[in-house]
Amino acid sequence: MTSYYIVKNGKPFGPLSLSELRTMGLVGTDFIKEDGWDDYKELREIPDLSAKLGIAYERALPQYYATLDVRLLAAAIDYFFAFLIYCCFALAIVIKAEHKQEQWTYLLFGLLTVPLFKFIICVIGEGSAKNASPGKLLLQIKVTDTKGNPIGFGRALWRNMAKITGLLTLGVSYLIGFMDRKQQCVHDKLARTLVIKGRLI
Repeated sequence: MTSYYIVKNGKPFGPLSLSELRTMGLVGTDFIKEDGWDDYKELREIPDLSAKLGIAYERALPQYYATLDVRLLAAAIDYFFAFLIYCCFALAIVIKAEHKQEQWTYLLFGLLTVPLFKFIICVIGEGSAKNASPGKLLLQIKVTDTKGNPIGFGRALWRNMAKITGLLTLGVSYLIGFMDRKQQCVHDKLARTLVIKGRLI
């Protein structure tokens, strides 16, 4: 039998059965989770359970935004993965190149591909069903549109292309995110995206 937990007066309460939930007069904004879930959700956000309890389903808008320090850490992790990809190519270069001078030339110029690999990783990750690059996935944050929906590959491509504003403004377009309630940088505003997190993170 499935067990549920609710938040009452700021504290978790349970386990409770479905029949017990029906007697508690719950409303759509009550927080609830099922055994095995990592996070609580508002009851109105859960289609199956809200229907069983006679509560209208509503998709809640994003309310919790990833701070820029967490996003920078996610970017650093993505660069690490991109560097690992470069290392695979570098190994092939070392094996194939005949002269040491030739090896060093290829290796140094190859470093310029790291940002490209990072770009590709982010576009694929953010446009996928996970809505997150490897760094964001590890830190449990994701990229959505302003209503919390997946952005798809087209918008993920545009969002990451728009990050060039960070270079053109010497980082000012990123700093704008510190002053924004939703932590949106310029590239987020251009792509109409958010970087969100769960309530308990």
